[in-house]
Order: sequence, then C-alpha cells, then structure tokens
Amino acid sequence: MPHKLEELKEEPNAFLISMAKVPCRSPCFCLASCCCAPCVIMKHRNSIIGDGPYVCCLGLGCFRSPMPKCCMCVEAFCCCGLAASMNRIYVMQRLQIQPDPWDSCLICCSNCMQCLACLVQCFSDNENAGDLCRLLADMIFCTVLSCMQAQVEYEINNNPATMGEWPVFGKELPKKNAEVEEEKAEAKENQQEMA
Repeated sequence: MPHKLEELKEEPNAFLISMAKVPCRSPCFCLASCCCAPCVIMKHRNSIIGDGPYVCCLGLGCFRSPMPKCCMCVEAFCCCGLAASMNRIYVMQRLQIQPDPWDSCLICCSNCMQCLACLVQCFSDNENAGDLCRLLADMIFCTVLSCMQAQVEYEINNNPATMGEWPVFGKELPKKNAEVEEEKAEAKENQQEMA
C-alpha cells in the first residue's frame, strides 16, 4: 500500500510557503503551535470535520468508524505527530497540493532523530548522551511539528481556493465569486431559453 504522500506527487498545486520559511511569515502561530501543539491540532481537526462525526486520523488510518469527540483529545495529545500529519495530508488532498521535497526532508530528519535518540538511550553506557540525544530529538520534533501546522494554517488563510475557509470533510470547497456569478448567468440563460 503506497504512502498517502506518494499519491499526491502528481498534483498540480504547491504549498504557498514551505515549512522552512513559515516561521518568518507566521511567527506567532508557529510559536503557539510549538507551545501547545495538541490545541492547534484539535482546532484544525474541528475545522475539518465541522458538524460531522469524529473519525480517528480522518479515516486515513486503521480506524474508519465514527467515535466520540472526546477521542480527538486522546489522538491530539497521545499521537500529536500523526494527528498533525493527517490534518496536513487531508488539506493536501483537498487542495491538490503536491509534497514539497524540502518539507519531506525536514520531516524525515525529525523521524531519524527520534530513531537515533531511541538507539542511543538503549545502547549507550553514557546516560547523559542518551538524555541529550532525546532532548535534541524532541526539540527538532516540536519545531518541525509547529512548522507543519503553521504551514497548513497559512495555506488555508491565503489560498484563493479556500478563501480563508477550511475544506470541511465531505463538503465541497467554497466557490469563488466569479464561479458563483458564472453559475447565476448560466441559470439565467437556461431560464430565458425555456421561456
């Protein structure tokens, strides 16, 4: 089964800003998501599901049946990296955004550091080295996670396809004014033809 990001490689759009540049464009949101990542994850997820039922990992993972919304807290606090990634992948799918190679490098670096920290803690005789490696890995994880969430927030607020509104699960994207006017003109022409 291919990774969800592999399926998005041929999409026509790109993020408006890369994860590496988002701290300069959206520093306050980046800092807020670093200090309280689970709260930002739940804010994003609530915007995505709207009035619909909560499904763990937006149904992109193993669980596909609706669950009580209190389970969202468990997902956001216990699996914050996974939950933020699912929110990001959902937005990428809905807005047809292809993965940015540099973003993938940052995420991969964070994942590798987590693995390295586990290995050092398990196999090193020096307890301080294990603690230092774990601290460094956690700092990188928090930084990458906050950049990921700030990138998604920036995209929603600035992408012309969304007009500042979140793509709600199971609903169409908001229509631009030009599209609405075009539909009205077509409906008017159809009415005139029928008359």
